Amino acid sequence: MTPSAAPQIAATAGWPCAESAPVACRRRVSLVALLLSLLLSGCSSLDVWQRTKLYRPTPVASVEQWQQMLAERPELEAITVPVGSGGDQVQLLHWPAPPDPGRAVRVLYLHGTFRHAFQNLAKAAPMQRAGLDVYLLDYRGWGASSARVPDEASIHEDAWTAWQALQKQAPNTHWVIYGHSMGSAVAVRLAERLTGQGAYCALVLESAFTSFADVGGAAAGWLGRGLTALGNERMDSAGRIARVDPPLWFFHGSRDQTVPLVLGRALFELAPSPKRWAEWPLRHSNLQTDPSGRYDAAWREIAQSCRANPKP
Repeated sequence: MTPSAAPQIAATAGWPCAESAPVACRRRVSLVALLLSLLLSGCSSLDVWQRTKLYRPTPVASVEQWQQMLAERPELEAITVPVGSGGDQVQLLHWPAPPDPGRAVRVLYLHGTFRHAFQNLAKAAPMQRAGLDVYLLDYRGWGASSARVPDEASIHEDAWTAWQALQKQAPNTHWVIYGHSMGSAVAVRLAERLTGQGAYCALVLESAFTSFADVGGAAAGWLGRGLTALGNERMDSAGRIARVDPPLWFFHGSRDQTVPLVLGRALFELAPSPKRWAEWPLRHSNLQTDPSGRYDAAWREIAQSCRANPKP
């Protein structure tokens, strides 16, 4: 079989697109053809290429740009945390809660692919309005954190290192662990490492999925699963969720075309109780735009629950 056969394989693998098919379908076929071409040609950089396309890390262009961004948002504090043994570092953005005489509750915000922490501030705003202290982590490869092509191991290491650093900075604090999209798998892995320690008062998973393989399968059937299996990136929340401490909150958009609602529900069914499910007629990354006010209300309820019952 030659690399030139890849387009024909993609078009006949139970996944064809007619001439009138949606653009998204034709793009998926093109992606499959390209991946197969790389594989069949013996491309040694397939793993790096796959991770770059999978995670789409977005760095800040320069130190000067980072400093300008911070200058424009003086309410934010940048925190630098060393990670690994090679001199790398990760950045966290701290968005303090409004003054509140009640019990302080903090959120570790674990974002998904593509957008860095500054680009996730709009999603963090309902948390901050609910009176929560928000810490947004940029894994290596994103924002002003150290440059690298991320992988699953480095992302989990960054979250764990940031968590440990925050515990030293603010011991005996009540924490919410929040993950959006890919960050939901990072949150589940972190929560699994903290099982039985009473380390957080809520685990909140938004636009969550069971595994990368299932997301690939939803997009491209068995071929998507097969292509996912070629790499080492699993993000297998389904295999971990039963071992985390409740309570859990699941948020999902019923119009999510990136992570289908069915994958979020499947993970919810595997999770321990007590747990809550909430959905909105919105998409993958815009639940915070909910005009009904239910999304903001959910965050106020989480904040109140943590203050009343700070430990699981």
